[in-house]
Amino acid sequence: MLDWFRSRSKLSIFLGIFASLLLLLLILANKPFSLRETFTPNPAENYQESLSRIQEMQAEEAGLPGLSPECGSILMTHEGEVENAIVFLHGFTSCPDQFAALGEEYFKQGYNVFIPRQPRHGLQEFDGAPLKGLTAEELASFGTEVADIAQGLGERVVVVGLSGGGSVATWLAQERTDVDLAVPIAPFLGIGFIPRPLTRPLTNLILLIPDFHQWWDPVHQLSNPLSAPYSYRGYQTHALFENLRLGFTAEEDSKKVKPAAGSILVITNANDESVNNEVVAEFEQLWLDHGEQFLQTYQFEKELEIPHDMITESRPNGRIDIVYPKLLDLIQ
Repeated sequence: MLDWFRSRSKLSIFLGIFASLLLLLLILANKPFSLRETFTPNPAENYQESLSRIQEMQAEEAGLPGLSPECGSILMTHEGEVENAIVFLHGFTSCPDQFAALGEEYFKQGYNVFIPRQPRHGLQEFDGAPLKGLTAEELASFGTEVADIAQGLGERVVVVGLSGGGSVATWLAQERTDVDLAVPIAPFLGIGFIPRPLTRPLTNLILLIPDFHQWWDPVHQLSNPLSAPYSYRGYQTHALFENLRLGFTAEEDSKKVKPAAGSILVITNANDESVNNEVVAEFEQLWLDHGEQFLQTYQFEKELEIPHDMITESRPNGRIDIVYPKLLDLIQ
């Protein structure tokens, strides 16, 4: 065998380099997930402080060039602290209008409702170019800020997030003791068509290679018929996988300590082809290992044919006639 390598020195060098690179990639791909910053809570002490912070947020948004009219942060308030406050975190490439109709239903029930705009979302560059540079740290900072703001809106704080917003809600469930109920809905913790064992190493690998742009619908591109008028029709791959990195960071923490939130309700959709429910279930088990009192789950049946975006009121194939009543029943 040694003579064979000696007689083929160039091939041996190539194979050695290839094996070294492969080993390096395997090491990098399997490195543990973490955030490069820490985030210290600074909760609002009363309703007026919460209102002031939201008004500052809305004033900054008003100065953004190209912000879609529907996409500023939304506050539905009873003009004082109430028993229940609910925060809705919209999905990746969407904006606050996604939750406006559902938010109205909770407002009618006496909730103060806060629907903040996620970083780099809601601009009128519908190819999704503004997402370039989005990081898990930026998402964690955003989640920390909105959880802080919510403390002055209600005695009890509920945080609900869909898809990418579900990644943020998952992280907050692990991190924040002052979130009474965290509700990740179809949380983006894995991609539907990527096998569960490959999801974590692929996330690390994708974030190592150069960033590039993708369309949600490669055929229709900007004319995607399933996109809301304000939604990005495309995205940057790094931005997408930074959402996964945030979720996997929460997962790493959950292996060591119990979730901080008072309780957690994970809602999934058996018809969902966008997220990987096996990865979500694996995460749920880590929480269950700390005690069943922390977690409840609910799954919409496949036969209902509910799309991944089960919240947007205007979605052509949406089933809000089924979804909204069930969410109003579950999230109390």
